[in-house]
Amino acid sequence: MTTRFHGLTFLTDPGRVFSPRPATERLVDAALDRIGTGPARIADVGTGSGAIAITLALRAPTVEVWATDTCRNALTLASANADRLGAQVHLVHGDLLEGIPHDLDLIVANLPYLSPETPGYDDEPAKAVFSTGDGLDHYRRLFAAAADHLAQSGGIVIQFDGEVLEAERSELPWLRSRLESLVAAAA
Repeated sequence: MTTRFHGLTFLTDPGRVFSPRPATERLVDAALDRIGTGPARIADVGTGSGAIAITLALRAPTVEVWATDTCRNALTLASANADRLGAQVHLVHGDLLEGIPHDLDLIVANLPYLSPETPGYDDEPAKAVFSTGDGLDHYRRLFAAAADHLAQSGGIVIQFDGEVLEAERSELPWLRSRLESLVAAAA
């Protein structure tokens, strides 16, 4: 199967890799606005089909893009998409920022945050959609690791419940608090 994302056609594998959603195009737009036209080093955490990483690599050719995922099937699909579209992306099998260089200019992520009881995601892989507890486990761990991986002037752009949130490296505690407030308000 294929799907369109940010004007590009990506191979998908429903049920094995989370399918890119139109709402995530705003995450890519925010990342592109943030990096501008200059060179940058970016990490896409939880890349899935590679839609975010590949789109960033193609739309901003001066960036170096790293993409991670814990799922080998996802990385195989991301590699096929990168090859098909002619994108240069470093794909790494690992959890969050494992195997990713330091001094990143930007981290982008659309990580699992939904409760396993959330309806409407039966055709998506559980590990790509659902998180434990209040849903912030993946993001809390990412923020802790991001502090060591971001350059002093680096930042992070994430998607949470359809909303794109941005923070500078120094604002990671604020971003964690913001997510916790959003979860508490929804409860």
